[in-house]
Order: sequence, then C-alpha cells, then structure tokens
Amino acid sequence: MALTKVDKSLLETTSGTADATTFLRGDGTWNAPASGGFDSLVAITSSQSYTIPSDITKQVFYVTGGGGGGAGSNVALGSSSGSAGGTVIKSLSLATGTTMDIVIGTVAAGGGSGAAGTTGVDTTVTQTGGTAFTTLTGPGGKPGKYGNNPTTSAAPSGGDINIAGGAGGASASGGSSYWGGGGVNAYYSGAGSQSAGPGLAHGSGGGGGYPNAAVYAAAAGAVGIVMIYLYK
Repeated sequence: MALTKVDKSLLETTSGTADATTFLRGDGTWNAPASGGFDSLVAITSSQSYTIPSDITKQVFYVTGGGGGGAGSNVALGSSSGSAGGTVIKSLSLATGTTMDIVIGTVAAGGGSGAAGTTGVDTTVTQTGGTAFTTLTGPGGKPGKYGNNPTTSAAPSGGDINIAGGAGGASASGGSSYWGGGGVNAYYSGAGSQSAGPGLAHGSGGGGGYPNAAVYAAAAGAVGIVMIYLYK
C-alpha cells in the first residue's frame, strides 16, 4: 500500500536536527549521511614509515622505482641514456592503523668518461603491522651503456596494473617514467654544446654523454616516488 501521509507524532518524537544536511532514519533519528569517496592524496619522496589514517578504508598505491643513470662517452664512442623505473599500481583495503616501511629509490649516478651508468634503486612498500599485504616493488631503471647500446625497460610485477619504465636510447633522452620525461642527452657541435641532464620526472632516466671531451659525462636518474590515494 502506498504511503500517503506521515503520522505527525512520529516526527515530534525524533532526535537530532532536521536541516538540509541531514536525513530521517528508520529509527526516528535525523542524521548526517556517512561520508565516503576520495579523501586525500599522499606523495612520499623520501624513505619513511607510514600509518593508514583513521576513517580510511581503501587505498590505491602507485610505486615507482628510481631512474637509471646514463652512460658516459669518450672520444671513441657515444653512449645511451638510463631507463626509467617501473611503476606498480595496487588497490588495497588496509585497516586504520596499518603500518608500513616505505623505501624510496634514490638517485642513481651517471657514468663518467667511457663508463656505464648506475642501476636505479627499487622503491618498496613493506607491511610492518596491521593488515597484511604483499610487499609492493617498483623496480629501478636499467643503467645506460657505453658504446651506443640501448637499455632495456624495468618491468614490474605484482600490481593490479604494472607499467614498465621507458627504455633509454643511444643519443637520446633518458627513459620516461609514469610521471614524465627523462634527462636530456649531451651534445656538442659548432653551434654550441649541452651537458647531459638528470632525470626530470620522478623515476625517469638520466641523459647520456656525448663523444667530445667537453661533454663526456652522463647524468643521474631521478628518485622514485610513492603516491597513495586515500578513500573513506
């Protein structure tokens, strides 16, 4: 049977305040709707401990490894830039108070004259208390190689989505990460020169050197990052 009217006595015995922000529950109480949806974003760029805040029920982690360093050149041969760190994206439902250690992949140095770059450092998120979860790892980028040999991508695994870091190339900029582009490659010409540049976006690769004594040296890959999207 359709409801056509509400007994006035029911409304007179309710508790709470009736206004534009509340609704009437079945037990006769005026109450505000439960909050939900996106709450906030946390960006972590240095190693630290982290605790899930109160009222947070879901999280989406973006974990990116540090970028690889570019390789240096010498008068005989050129070199390649470093590749970017890989990114793992993982949705979790961790209870309030769950704790974890976050280790950010640090800067990986570029090579000197005729030397390969340094391998990028992994970024990890490891549970230390509360709701258990498998460690999340964003692999560090591959180092640039001496001799114009291209680098391979850093391939992650274990996420809901796994995004490989962009590969470094011979006489090319450092590999791009999920967050953006890598450092510029060095060059030298009669019109001018440019030194290799470090990775720009988090986890991107460093630029490689050029076969001229003024710009032999390569540049470093960029540090990794963990981004956490928090939901109520």
